Amino acid sequence: MVKTYKNRFKNSKLKAFIVFLFLASFFWVLTKFSKKEVGSVGVSIRYVHIPKGFMLDDNTVADLSFNVNATRFEYLGYVFKKPSIKIDVSAYFNETTNTARVGGAALEKLILNQVVNDGFITQLSIPELNLNLQALSSKKVPVLGQLSVSYLVGFDALGAKQIKPDSVSITGPKQLLDTIFSVTTAPLQLSDISASFSEQIYIEPLPNSSVDISPKTVTLSQAVSEFSQKILMVPVTMINQPLQGNFKLLPASIRVACNVPVAKFNEITPEDFTIICDYNTRDIEDNFMIPEIENMPANITGVEMETKKIDLLIFK
Repeated sequence: MVKTYKNRFKNSKLKAFIVFLFLASFFWVLTKFSKKEVGSVGVSIRYVHIPKGFMLDDNTVADLSFNVNATRFEYLGYVFKKPSIKIDVSAYFNETTNTARVGGAALEKLILNQVVNDGFITQLSIPELNLNLQALSSKKVPVLGQLSVSYLVGFDALGAKQIKPDSVSITGPKQLLDTIFSVTTAPLQLSDISASFSEQIYIEPLPNSSVDISPKTVTLSQAVSEFSQKILMVPVTMINQPLQGNFKLLPASIRVACNVPVAKFNEITPEDFTIICDYNTRDIEDNFMIPEIENMPANITGVEMETKKIDLLIFK
């Protein structure tokens, strides 16, 4: 077998060359990026401590830029993470004019204290910052629920859904509040419900972010009961009948079918219903009237009269 001869001297020279090249490149980058030069830096503005009862105008400046003498390492930091400055609006607020003015010198000081630790800045993109504040108004509006519920067979809602609180306060510019008449909850969809429920749910934000809602959540609840069908014979009463003549209704009573909460099943009686026929609206040619349910118990569903018309017999 032929032995392969390795040139160890050649391998060591190659390794040394690679190390030397790496060190040379490292020091070149270090030297290059350590030099200071003038360049532009952009910052975002965060406004804090806005006076109570006021809000900033929609056109408020959100960004500014300036020139700074910094190393390229520092510029890389500004690129990867855009700096920001906080401005305390209350410190510059003028109650007489509802404005706040931050002069150029004050802006430079804020930037030096919060962004540029060492150096100087020049050429601010804006000579000064003028803020217009709008006085806020407040009013109450009703909350509309977005509830979609399907019930198990034999179960149904017992009464109307409840929203608590049923109204909330909205705060913002008056011209915006004048266009808002209600707010809605986030959609809630429930399936196969067989028991009463109560859900805390968020109110959907308004399209304009400058309007605040309080509170931001409400409780939406619904009583649910098991129902059973009940059939009753309910007498029919005629109204607006003439003083002269004798009248007879055929039939005099109507079968009424309805779904009744199981807990109230034995409490519902024919006396809880009022069915009327109006003599003034009768069909004169065929002498019949259409019955209508005037009163019935609360919390019953699926009410249906078996008879759709009542014949009127007149005896003189």
